[in-house]
Amino acid sequence: MSECFDLLKRFNMLNSSDMCNPSDVLNPFGMSELVKITKSAYTAEPFTTIESFTTAESFDMPYRSERLICFDILSSFDKLKIVIACICLFVVQQQAHAQHRLVKENLHSVPAAFERPRAGFISSKPAENWEHSLLSGNGTMGAMVIGEPYKETIICSHARLYLPQKRSGVIFEQQSALPEIKKLLLAGKYSEAAQVTATLRKEQGFDDPRDPFIPAFDLNIDQGQGNLQSYQRAVNFETGEASVSWKDDKGVFERKLFVSRADSVIVLSIKGDKKINCVLQFSQRPAEEAQRKFVKEGMKLLEPDAEGDWLSFKGVFNYQYPGGLKGYAGVGKLIQKGGVHTIENGTLVVKDADEVLLLIRIKPGYGDMETLVPALKAELQSPAMESYQQLLQRHVLIHGALFNRVKLDLGGMESERKLSAEALIARGNKKVSPALIERVFDAGRYNIISSTGVLPPNLQGIWSGTWTGPWSSGFTLDGNLPAAISILMPGNTAELMKGFFDFHEHLMGEYRQEAKQLFGVRGIHIPAQVTTRGLETDFGAIWCLSYWTGAAGWTANFFNDYYLYTGDRNFLEQHAYPFMKEAALFYEDFLKPGDNGKLLFIPSYSPENNPKDIDAQATINATMDIMIARQLLSNCITAANLLHKDAGKIRIWKQMLSKMPGYEINKEGVLKEWLWPGLDDNYSHRHASQLYALYDGLSPDFNNNPALVKAAKNLLDKKMAFRYAEGGGEMAFGLVQLGSAAAHLGDAVKAAELTNWLASTYWSDGMGSYHNVKSLFNTDISGGLPYLITQLLCFAEPGEVYVLHALPAEWQNGKVEGLLLKGQITMNRLEWNGRNVAIELTSAVSQQLKVHCGKSVLEVSIKAGEKKKLHFTR
Repeated sequence: MSECFDLLKRFNMLNSSDMCNPSDVLNPFGMSELVKITKSAYTAEPFTTIESFTTAESFDMPYRSERLICFDILSSFDKLKIVIACICLFVVQQQAHAQHRLVKENLHSVPAAFERPRAGFISSKPAENWEHSLLSGNGTMGAMVIGEPYKETIICSHARLYLPQKRSGVIFEQQSALPEIKKLLLAGKYSEAAQVTATLRKEQGFDDPRDPFIPAFDLNIDQGQGNLQSYQRAVNFETGEASVSWKDDKGVFERKLFVSRADSVIVLSIKGDKKINCVLQFSQRPAEEAQRKFVKEGMKLLEPDAEGDWLSFKGVFNYQYPGGLKGYAGVGKLIQKGGVHTIENGTLVVKDADEVLLLIRIKPGYGDMETLVPALKAELQSPAMESYQQLLQRHVLIHGALFNRVKLDLGGMESERKLSAEALIARGNKKVSPALIERVFDAGRYNIISSTGVLPPNLQGIWSGTWTGPWSSGFTLDGNLPAAISILMPGNTAELMKGFFDFHEHLMGEYRQEAKQLFGVRGIHIPAQVTTRGLETDFGAIWCLSYWTGAAGWTANFFNDYYLYTGDRNFLEQHAYPFMKEAALFYEDFLKPGDNGKLLFIPSYSPENNPKDIDAQATINATMDIMIARQLLSNCITAANLLHKDAGKIRIWKQMLSKMPGYEINKEGVLKEWLWPGLDDNYSHRHASQLYALYDGLSPDFNNNPALVKAAKNLLDKKMAFRYAEGGGEMAFGLVQLGSAAAHLGDAVKAAELTNWLASTYWSDGMGSYHNVKSLFNTDISGGLPYLITQLLCFAEPGEVYVLHALPAEWQNGKVEGLLLKGQITMNRLEWNGRNVAIELTSAVSQQLKVHCGKSVLEVSIKAGEKKKLHFTR
């Protein structure tokens, strides 16, 4: 028995305090109980036995996940040792159970102080790592709450904290090699063409990486160990509060945190029914062994401090460039009711407080770094920021209004809606319930709202628990960022698009420079990956992303869509149309006729795929490139006519459209990914780029062409087969692309499958989203999945509204409120019960609409501001 206990301790199955002498623990339970457990363990499968001792249904213990490690270890033992180890594990948990004074018949009771948010979720344990943290943010600052009751870590971040990297001083130039690249591509030497740019990069000495997104600092809170009795952490989507509540032998305690949109401050409250004793400090986010060189090279200074009522942290960068970021600072102001506090070794030590309030603000530094901390302290001196409730009320007026504009009710069972994040996701792995769809819909919108502000959300939104986030945690424009922001307009939060537009307009000078340097043309070229500069950095012989010309056109479509959703004519004239014109100007110079008179896209690139049996991504006439150009030029023509501008340009754009290559269908009846001889389709890939024209709606090219619709549906079959083989696989936003195309094509079965897959497989215990199955924190489907759900229910094209176009069969009853549609239409209410459908919509302008619902089509005349109610039978 002792051997088994030693083994369990060795593999971190037991805390050092769990027990001293096994026999001392065994005796109180009696032999009859042990015989019963042994018999059960001996006749059951090992995993089933161990799982029964470690799930929430058996023990409401926040740290049980650490003990799950035992299964991998035990599975290599023979049956007898498994039985003994199971007994040991049972005894260990019974002892912890007794220590925590949990009453068996009332394991899931929650003290009155433990609030369950009306819109939000609860979690039954602290985060096992930073990726499972609770999230809060105001679009500028973010906080990740681990949720440990006694030794808490809160990771603080700021949207503009990108660590400057060493620069070569070179601006990469590709345009001089274009004749050679084109010659090789036309000769079918795709790998050789891809190698040209990689060789150029080496010859020119251009090795600049992107500046990566980094965390600011950690807030550490030590409240002293207690004997835990019950525990809950939670996020309230309506208020943005992340809370940690627990009861122990000392009393009932709660920490609440939110990041205020009104006052631009991270607000932390610590309260309880007993006095608060705690230690507060700022500290550097720990660097893993492999990251230490990176941190040392990038950071000149990382300095926490404490004095008086203040915590402070200063970070200064090694590499500083004119007009660029030099570093950052953060301060925390302690506001304490009752008790006293002292400064000890750079910490604030609070004793016998009735309540603790800590206000934190982070600011990037572009000038004198010595003035940052004093300036921040002066900003936080306002008496208006000394009440948690008043701060919260001001914040909720903004944040709550954004979140509550849209509401989804699929008739989820109340018992499931009340389940913890862990339990609901676990059930979803077996069967996706309406309650889970509701949860991820709200969680995703919450995440995107919270991480969108001065900038659009990056790959990690606004949060980071690591110094070296994947892909520099930047803005990836070949799918991730478009997926993340896709919910903002249909989710009726169009004003949050400002950060996206400002970001791109700020980089226009470098985008123009890139068009000249890479392609020798006018207009703009946007790289696939950017952070602080608009320069191509992520390209080489394999990932030849400098050949992809589609990012500017895709970005321009969001500018155009903003006008379609909002009707903001000033935005169209001052922002959208000028941006679209520059993107079109690129194509005016770049596209030249081939031998057949059709315009040639050379070089071309279909993210991030290569044709079958060709070991290169450098190609000719990628379907996605052609779709983007067709969409852009069509939008430019419509906007120019509306604004009564550029008649000469309209003639040029129409002529270009007449020379565009037509979409093609391969011999298997599938929509082709490349429109060039010898470039055969490769279905086994995470992207579905040739469906681009169906991501955002029902393209006229497909709506009026049944053969193309069928070919697109056949492609969905091929891509789904690949995804099934991968068990979902990496790059979740690729599933959003497939789902959106299925929704707009009216394929409810595939759309439902993809929605369920995304809802059940790609979410953390803190309701953050993942890039891969159960791994790699990433916010793209936080926007992409709610967007997909809206498209299943309702979307619009000019003069056309499609209701329940791809409604999953499982969603027999439901209601959605507040969706914004193209055409300045608000779907105030869409409700269905079986075949009966009722809608109420308003329009900001008077217009004629065709409303489609199943086989029913209604011609509707609606006046500006009028509430129009309609009823259908599907």
